Formats: sequence, structure tokens, C-alpha cells
Amino acid sequence: MSMQKVGPGRSVRSWLLLAAMTCLPQVAAAGSEVPASVAALLPAGLQVESQSWGVFDNEFGKVIGAQVGALFPGSVSCDFTMGPDFNLELQGDNAWEQSPEQLQMWEQMFLPEVTGPYASPHSDFVRQFVQDTYGELAIGEDRAEQLPNGHITYLDFTWKCAKNPGGENVKLSGYAHRGATILTFSFWANGTSKEAIAMAREIFAQFEKLDLAALYALPPTGD
Repeated sequence: MSMQKVGPGRSVRSWLLLAAMTCLPQVAAAGSEVPASVAALLPAGLQVESQSWGVFDNEFGKVIGAQVGALFPGSVSCDFTMGPDFNLELQGDNAWEQSPEQLQMWEQMFLPEVTGPYASPHSDFVRQFVQDTYGELAIGEDRAEQLPNGHITYLDFTWKCAKNPGGENVKLSGYAHRGATILTFSFWANGTSKEAIAMAREIFAQFEKLDLAALYALPPTGD
């Protein structure tokens, strides 16, 4: 495949690959369990609630997608309808890695769209969904930080009630990419941003160790 020449050919290829990336959440639903190497991205001790995995061939390469949803055992919330949870996604399309020019095009086309929500202020979510009628609420300041191998945004807030008299809570989102493979995750946990950042560093470290070539070499999960 070549995406270097200018003309209709490149437009068609770009559209097809854009469609493939856009459909990744649906692709991920093809399988029930993520590979063990993907599961290893999660912090130890989480209780996995849902997971899905998909990989398929196309004319230009392979597309992969994984999703994992989990809970923190022993976590507490002032409102039983919402509270601490953890979500992680892995998306990739290795067709974009055939040249530096293609990878640069991928970064321009997809990174803002995929990572944008993971750089948004968490205070907007807390103000909209966390109700002070269920406990004493105090919202901190949104912060963003570039770690050595990933980007995070986070927010400390307290939500004090009989179930959680200390009230410490944190929301954090993060993303990183290796070539045209993106890791994104977000979680709400009881605790502080210091603890959450340490967890994010562990996730990024595991992502650096992940054998992406082995994942792309796995057999397709669907037609």
C-alpha cells in the first residue's frame, strides 16, 4: 500500500482507514476476553466487569480493539447509583505505520479526535453528576500533566458522607500511543491524585512493555 501519491487513490484509502478506526468499538465486541498481555495493563486488584477484544484484516493491514471495564473492590460512594470505576481501551491500525509520512498523517487525523475527551476538564463531570444532596461536596482544580510516556488530566474532589467521612475522591484520564496504537483509560477512585498518578504511571509502564507485534499477529475474531 502506498499513501504517498496525491490523488483520488489516497482519498479513498484515507476514508477506508478512517472508517476502520471509527468502528473500533464495534470491532472490539467481536471477542469476549482480551488477551492476557492486554489484561496486564490493568492495575492489580481490580474486579473486571466487562471486556471485549477484536482484530481483523483489511486490505492495508490489521486493526485491533480492546475494552475493559472494572471496579475497585471496597470502594465507597455517597450515591449508590454512581461512583468509583475504571475503563480502559486499546485501539490500533498498523496500516499507518508503513512510513513516517503516513504515521504523521495518522497523528493529525486521529489523535485529536480519540484523545480529546481524555484531556477534558473533570470538574464539568463532577458539577453535572455528583450531587451535594448526597454528601458534602468540594471540587478542586483541574490539572494536566505530561508524564515521560503518557499524558494525564486529573481532579481531586471531596464528597463527605457517612459512608466516606474522609471524602477523598479523584478522577483521572490518560492516554498514550505507540505508533498508530492508542491506549486510553479513565477512572474514578477513592483516594488522592498522588495515588492516582502512581497508578497511571504503572499503566503507562505496562503499555511500554506490551508486545504490539504479537497482538497484531493474533488471528482475526470475525469476518
